Parts: sequence; structure tokens; C-alpha cells
Amino acid sequence: MKILHQFALLTFLFFHNAYGAPDRTCRIVFLERPANAPKSLHLFDGSASQEVELPSMNLSPVYKIASGAIQLKLLDTKVDDPKAVSPDAPTVNVPEDYSDFFLLVTSDPENKKIPVKLQAIKLDSENFKLGQTLWTNHSDKIIEGKLGTQILSIKPENSQIVDTPFTDKSTPTSGYYSASFTYQVEGKTTFSPITEQQWWHDAKSRHLGFIANTGGKLPKIYFFRDFRE
Repeated sequence: MKILHQFALLTFLFFHNAYGAPDRTCRIVFLERPANAPKSLHLFDGSASQEVELPSMNLSPVYKIASGAIQLKLLDTKVDDPKAVSPDAPTVNVPEDYSDFFLLVTSDPENKKIPVKLQAIKLDSENFKLGQTLWTNHSDKIIEGKLGTQILSIKPENSQIVDTPFTDKSTPTSGYYSASFTYQVEGKTTFSPITEQQWWHDAKSRHLGFIANTGGKLPKIYFFRDFRE
């Protein structure tokens, strides 16, 4: 039995070292991307960099990211030497327990090197399940929404997970539903409409919702579907 146990341990170590731990993945989203912003940059993880897309109004492809607690930087050129990285490069710390995550890119005019800032959003598969939507309010307004049969109520700089928009939660269902949003008028208790649309719900995907300031009167609503193997 001892020999069998040692053989099993050696087999595990061989395959673990040969094929590595499960891949950590990341997708990038750039809200309010200026027209003159680059469409791609290089993401540096402390030891190597890879070119990544910065799409407008969409999620990037899925990228494999180094495991462990790391610091990610966005660079305008490929760099594999930490000493060559500019100290002004946009930076975000990714904790070890972020096995999968989203990288939110927003404009930062104060950064003269690369005018963006980064935020890592954990994809918590235990609490953020397929068919649900993670909403994050980056505006300065209280937002309320009716998403099919679900209600959204979210304060500035807060997040909320909303369940499937259909009444029957026992059977995963894809289909169209009505999504409407309102915001609280400054200095008042009343709410005014932002938008009302028909959206497609994919039961096999997680969904991301963002509310952002636009410089105008109305906050802007962004909605993305995220499917990963």
C-alpha cells in the first residue's frame, strides 16, 4: 500500500508540474473609451507581458494570467524586464484568491504616460453564478431598475448581484426580457427614467452591468455577457 501511495503521489506531482495548476483567466472592459485611445496595450504581470485588446462597448477575449498574488501593469510596449517598466504605468494588485477576474479600464487624464486606471473585479463563481448579473454603480446617482422579475437598487460606488430575470429559477432559461432604469434626482426623493430596453438573457453566461457618469444629466448603462469555458 505504501508503494502504491508513493506511486500515486509521484503521478500527481508529474501531471501537476507538467500541465500546471488550473489557468487563471481575465477579460478586459474599457468603459467610455475615448476615440483616440489605443485599441491594444501590453499587460505585464511582473515577469512577462502579453498584448491585450481594449475593445469599445465589448469584453476582450479571455486571457490567461499568472497565478498567485501579482501586480498587473498596462504598458505601451512589450516589456519582459521589471526594471524597464515605467513607475507611472497604470497598476492594479490582484490577490491570490482572484482565480478569475475582470479588469475594468477607465480614463485617467492625470496619468500622462498612459491615461487610464485599472480595477480588478473578482469573478466569484461560488456567489456569482451562471445566469446572474453583477451590477456596479460608478455614477454619483442612486440607481433603481426593473430587470424582468428582479429589482435593482444600488447606491454610488456599490455593487449588487441580480438573479435571473425570469420567475421560474428552477430551470435555467434564455430569452428576452424588459429592462428599465431610473435615477434619483439630485436633492429630491423622486426618480427619473434613464432607459427602457429589451435585453437578451443567456442562462449559460454570467452578465456584467455598469452604470457610469457621462458628464451629462443621465448616467449611462452598460451591459455585457461573459461566457468562459
